[in-house]
Amino acid sequence: MSLVQISTFVLAGAISVLLGKMALNNLPAIMRGISGFFSDAKYNVESKIPIIRTPSAKPLTRAQVKEQYPEGTWQRTAYDEYVSVLTDEELIFPCIYATKGFKSDDQVYVFIDTDDLSTPRHIQTLADGLTDYLPNAHALGPNTSLVLLAKQNENPSSVEEYNAQFWKLLDGLAKIDKKPWPKNIPRVIDHERWCFCFAGEPFFTVIQTPAHQQRRTRHAKGLTIVFQPKWIFDILFSTDAKRTAALSKVRALLAKYDPIPVSPDLKNYGDPDSREFEQYFLLDENVSATCPFEELSPSEVLAA
Repeated sequence: MSLVQISTFVLAGAISVLLGKMALNNLPAIMRGISGFFSDAKYNVESKIPIIRTPSAKPLTRAQVKEQYPEGTWQRTAYDEYVSVLTDEELIFPCIYATKGFKSDDQVYVFIDTDDLSTPRHIQTLADGLTDYLPNAHALGPNTSLVLLAKQNENPSSVEEYNAQFWKLLDGLAKIDKKPWPKNIPRVIDHERWCFCFAGEPFFTVIQTPAHQQRRTRHAKGLTIVFQPKWIFDILFSTDAKRTAALSKVRALLAKYDPIPVSPDLKNYGDPDSREFEQYFLLDENVSATCPFEELSPSEVLAA
């Protein structure tokens, strides 16, 4: 072997070793990128596949949850954990209206068996649940909400991954919505008057994940999403005085409950600097969460 060949061989080997070390050092970032790529690809492919419909899981009252799911089932575990947070008398949960809604039996519950919110069958389950819930919502009471409870995951995703899945869930719901988007609600998400709508009803929604640690109000052992029809706020905040008093109380409880300061994204709907989408999914630090969509997809059902 000539000196040139030997030199070339040694140089190639050194380059290979260097590249190997660079790849190893950047492995976490590479794996996150690959994971994100395949997650987006999975969502794009599955969203095009017709959903095999199964009998819809109707929203259950708390009595029906206890009747259908005995202790030891994953559904009962998810429910009991949710209830334990709301009814803790030592560490009072800041959303006092959620606690009132539970105690007055105004809430109903829907269950999904994984916490991957981008799964089409979970999107369909929630759509069926909301469709069944809305005609009865007013009769349930002034603190009503639909609560989505997921099976606890021993290997939870990151906060960022849950945020991406959450928006895929809302976008998936928009695609199978059977009613037009309300004319008085903008389609552009980055707007002070935007809010999520389904079946013609505006909602405020809040998500809690097992990945949240510092923002305790957004932590849950099993992923939880609460859907509140926005008309309940017209009742609760019927006067400026009631709104001011209620928000002041909630903020005071937030300051005691969360180890980090109250999020600056919590603002009044409709104020010029307020964006409701930022309030749906609060990060585990005081940085605004991002939304991957400028607008949610139009209904494919109505377009057919």
